[in-house]
Amino acid sequence: MVQRSRVPRNGQAGTEAPVAPLRPLVTPGFHPLADFASFGPNEVEMLHEAGTDLEVFTKAIAESVCDYLVARLPRLGIDGARLDQDAVEEWLSRSSTGPFDGDFAEHLRGLTHVGGGTSFPGVSAPLPPQMVIGLIAWLQGEILVHLGDVSDTITLSGVGGIWMDQLMLQLGVMLEPVLGSRSAPRDDRGGHNTELHPYADLAGFGVAECRLLGETGALLEPAGNGVISLAYSYLLSRPESAGYFPDVDPYWINDHFGDYLQKIVNAHVWGGPDDPQQEIPPQLTIALIGWVEMRIMTALNTVAFDSAGAATFGELGDPGLLADVGQAWMKMLTLQVGTLIDPYLKDAAA
Repeated sequence: MVQRSRVPRNGQAGTEAPVAPLRPLVTPGFHPLADFASFGPNEVEMLHEAGTDLEVFTKAIAESVCDYLVARLPRLGIDGARLDQDAVEEWLSRSSTGPFDGDFAEHLRGLTHVGGGTSFPGVSAPLPPQMVIGLIAWLQGEILVHLGDVSDTITLSGVGGIWMDQLMLQLGVMLEPVLGSRSAPRDDRGGHNTELHPYADLAGFGVAECRLLGETGALLEPAGNGVISLAYSYLLSRPESAGYFPDVDPYWINDHFGDYLQKIVNAHVWGGPDDPQQEIPPQLTIALIGWVEMRIMTALNTVAFDSAGAATFGELGDPGLLADVGQAWMKMLTLQVGTLIDPYLKDAAA
């Protein structure tokens, strides 16, 4: 049985409007690739200026998180874990205001580095790392839906994209205990692997989300391909990544996407066919997906949806409908992270 608890805290976070801290808003101590992911002081200022009511936001999302985990974790074989809703509220409050520095990273490590493995904030037991990735994908959707209820379309795409980016950087911190280095490509286990991610259902990514991607993919393909081309140009321009991508091969969704992702993964691990003496660090992959998600959220505001679900390019639409489409895209991209870094994940404590 998963137990839920609330632990009294001194000066509970989230009861007052954020005050700009005197120290820097973002430092390398938060994540060494924060600048690479384009998460900096300007993005944090946007969280402050255009964010939602902090107390309402943290309580609503924390309650949703705990309700979801209480119902889902026992079905996945995770029994006896304690859930601390106050810890989730405090984490979300700090994620809303910063500063994003070494202290924040240590706070996050204290919440998630459990039993030699990793966990989701507020959960006392270690979880399989791919499960943590699935839960982060689910949380992204919850945040976008909440922002869609209180924001206009421009604010949702901007602030929502910043949230997606910083959650990817936080995911990198959460996974530190379970990230290693593979000595060879991961066995594809034979046949086509059409499954996107083993915890896609936990992330809330199913038929409806695939349908939304199918409906918006054709309209967004020019913008999406533009983002991907921009991403590869960005990779070649940054010292953190230029040496890993001498030749690039932009990709888009296809019928055997899981199988295709596996080929990409195996091409870029130590001993892979592209360059046997080189591997792409998993933290770089995670940070890049955060960068991509932030820009895809901006591209999504160029597609409007009517009440019947018909999409039109070049118009601003309803933020609630944009949130629905955005969460499908963000879940899909975050679940891709699980596949792309799978060769580097150590066996999880269960």
